[in-house]
Amino acid sequence: MSGTECLARLRADAAALSPRAAHIALALLPAVDHLPDAWKAGLRKTLTHRASAAAPLSPIEFDAIRVTAASLPHAYPEWVVTDPEHPKARELIVNAWREAERRGRGGLQAGA
Repeated sequence: MSGTECLARLRADAAALSPRAAHIALALLPAVDHLPDAWKAGLRKTLTHRASAAAPLSPIEFDAIRVTAASLPHAYPEWVVTDPEHPKARELIVNAWREAERRGRGGLQAGA
């Protein structure tokens, strides 16, 4: 499969996501460093259009996803961007959310 065909498939997968999944994928996209920047730009455009049909992620959700991205030793595999509602992706996000909440409460208690 050529690069153009791969990108077309990724964009088709992204366009098929639910709006909420598109928001999640947008938050994860910067952590995917195995895709060329031009591909990321194309995916970002498709995901932004798809995500526009739903409310944005809450700050806690967004932070949890970013914590997940930062906590992985390697970039996300392609399926996390094309299927962020995959059970494994959900597990990563839920674990990161819990960690973000734990850190948030710890920070508040430390400052009190």
